Amino acid sequence: MLSALFLVFGLLCAGVTTPPALAAAAPTKDAPKDDGKTQQSDPANSGLGWNAVSASISRQLDDNAAVLQQVFATLNRKNVNTGNNELDALSAQIQKVKQNTQDAVTQIQSYDNITESFLKILGPKAAENEDASVTAQRQRMQQNSQSVKSALMRAKLYNLQAQQLNTAINARRTRLQHAALSERTVSPLAPRFWNTLLTERAENRYSLHAGGVLSDWLYLLIGCAITFATIGLSSPLILRLLKRCGAHFRPATEDSVKEALSGSIIAITLNGALEALIATLVWFIWAAAALPDGGGPIGAIIGETLPVCGFIIGAGLPVFGRNGVLAQGNPGERKALRGVDWILAISILLLDLLRAFQAQDTFGQTLQLLLEIAFSIAIGLCAVDTFRRLGNQNDTRGFAPSALGVSSLLLAVTVISILLGYVAFAFTLNGWLLSLGTGVAIVTLLGLCWRDVLDRLFSEGGFFSLRLVQLGLTQRRLSQIGVILSGLGNVLLLLLLFSIAQTDGSFSVTDITNRLWLLFVGNTIHGVKISLDTVVLAIILLVVAYYAIRQTRGWLRDRFFPTTRLDIGSRTSILSIFTYCAWILVGLGILSIAGVSVQNLTWVVSALSVGIGFGLQSIVQNFVSGVILMAERPVRVGDMVEIAGTRGDVKRISIRATDIGLSDGSTMIVPNSQFITTSVKNATLSGATGVLTLTFKIPLTTDPDKAKAMLLEVAAHRDEVLATPSPKVRVSAIAGDSLSMTLSVAIISARDGSSVQDAILFDVFRRFHAEDVAITTA
Repeated sequence: MLSALFLVFGLLCAGVTTPPALAAAAPTKDAPKDDGKTQQSDPANSGLGWNAVSASISRQLDDNAAVLQQVFATLNRKNVNTGNNELDALSAQIQKVKQNTQDAVTQIQSYDNITESFLKILGPKAAENEDASVTAQRQRMQQNSQSVKSALMRAKLYNLQAQQLNTAINARRTRLQHAALSERTVSPLAPRFWNTLLTERAENRYSLHAGGVLSDWLYLLIGCAITFATIGLSSPLILRLLKRCGAHFRPATEDSVKEALSGSIIAITLNGALEALIATLVWFIWAAAALPDGGGPIGAIIGETLPVCGFIIGAGLPVFGRNGVLAQGNPGERKALRGVDWILAISILLLDLLRAFQAQDTFGQTLQLLLEIAFSIAIGLCAVDTFRRLGNQNDTRGFAPSALGVSSLLLAVTVISILLGYVAFAFTLNGWLLSLGTGVAIVTLLGLCWRDVLDRLFSEGGFFSLRLVQLGLTQRRLSQIGVILSGLGNVLLLLLLFSIAQTDGSFSVTDITNRLWLLFVGNTIHGVKISLDTVVLAIILLVVAYYAIRQTRGWLRDRFFPTTRLDIGSRTSILSIFTYCAWILVGLGILSIAGVSVQNLTWVVSALSVGIGFGLQSIVQNFVSGVILMAERPVRVGDMVEIAGTRGDVKRISIRATDIGLSDGSTMIVPNSQFITTSVKNATLSGATGVLTLTFKIPLTTDPDKAKAMLLEVAAHRDEVLATPSPKVRVSAIAGDSLSMTLSVAIISARDGSSVQDAILFDVFRRFHAEDVAITTA
């Protein structure tokens, strides 16, 4: 598939079978390139700006095509093996081409949209009696559109080709790794192994002489020794200086090791960071003074690894040194861990050097294997010895036996693999575990230090807290900021650890930086670009949008609405509609940042359609009903409604349900669809006032005019009853021995209906009882 795609790509570049739509994108010797001068006199085209950038875009695409052809030719060389270093270089070139072509597609797409808009205005064909200038402009715009579409096709094709080549490079790298791990060499037990080592003496000596990779080996060795000596001598001085500057550091007793480490974590980390800086400066000065070319590739590897070694020793001496945290603790633990930091730092340096020797073919194959054998066995023996000594201590018996068992198993696997000839597997396994364990330790230390720093800064009474509280921030908000920053720091540290693991355990700054860059640049999955920078940008957009929407809502609610005549229901509806529309725009913006198009959403829309058809009908129905309620506003916030026999005040109308406050203080949540599909009584839709109707029964022997006058008198004495419209009393029925009379009054607020009814009934009872007239309610 890759070869076929590249064949099409080559034909396009060569112009052999170029379709008409691609003629301008793939010029040949017989067809001149579009250099931007053909239509320079066209004001419309010049206004669009395509002629101003077409030449540079064409040159950029030509350069990308040349890089793709070169990479393809390199990958398909016959009888030539492509190593990991060369694959890394090719991968970097392909990543650059992918980024360039993606940027070109975005840029050209904007010009394509503009030309299409102009052509829609001008129309596809000339109209009757059309002005000749309009016809000429249409023709020029069509030619311009042809050029834009051709360049767009080229950019998309080159981007696709870059993705295919990147896949091929990753597959080639995977095959190389598998081949290296499964490669079987001569066992060191075989005499042929040692005979071959003797025959490679001349080749090995050449690397140490002038012109060899290790021609400056003595200066490299002296530089490493000076750097390590400087680290060892300066670490106690720097730690003492940190104490004077206020850093918390105290040795631990046998019962407070964890507390002492936790309280001294900032001093330990700062000491390691400063030692890393010192190691960098010492090596830089030595390389500039004693190494004319910086020591070549081996010197570069040493320069990138020594800062890590400096950090390990600088952070280890405050813990394992004579005056460290463990100085006054358990003597057995201190003895068991003595020198662990130095062993770890030197092991990391040797690991990177052995990998550099292998990449540069510094020694013969047999000597390289011998060095890898010695390194692998030494790492296994050191791990077994350390955990064996820790297993005899009371405080470490919880994990030391298990760690001893794992390290012993690892040593056994290493020895067996070496004896069987699988030296590469043993070396890779031990090197990767060593680097990963070191990376976990460093990342854990940095994470604990970062959390401790945030706790000190944002805790109550902290450095920043005292000043930020004066600016109006609450302590709860400061605690939230501290937690968020702690989480972000942990995520970045995990990405750092992931990058170390991806580099097969290399602590080279260049390798780790490249891996982190790839994490931020990301890859394209099903047409969607997934990368860390996109995720971070989307999160930032969400946070900014949240606060912007909240501030806008507050301004509308507190500043703008009080100057209008809108009631509470109208204000609530406007705020709800504004909030939902704003979040929809934010969602569309996030999709745009991620590069999600309508085509990418096809499967999502299809899945939603099936879901709506089977199980989401009620949700969609409530959603649509909520939109109708907010638009038509038959029910508003603050209205008194009665639905399904329950009466209450509308508290909130959301997109799915409506909250109704009941008289007992509880809240009833009603799906919005019920307000559309069932009968709802709204007592306050036409206004805040209400009408209260009471029906009474009096004996037929009672004078009806007198009873009517007494009812009107009672109503007139109530302050809650409106004078206009005036209260009315009418005879509603005559049955048997009673007369039914209905009192209708208008009250100030429909919500006060129950209390007004109680008051009127009490007054009616007292008034009629005073006249010795029997009365009952219907």
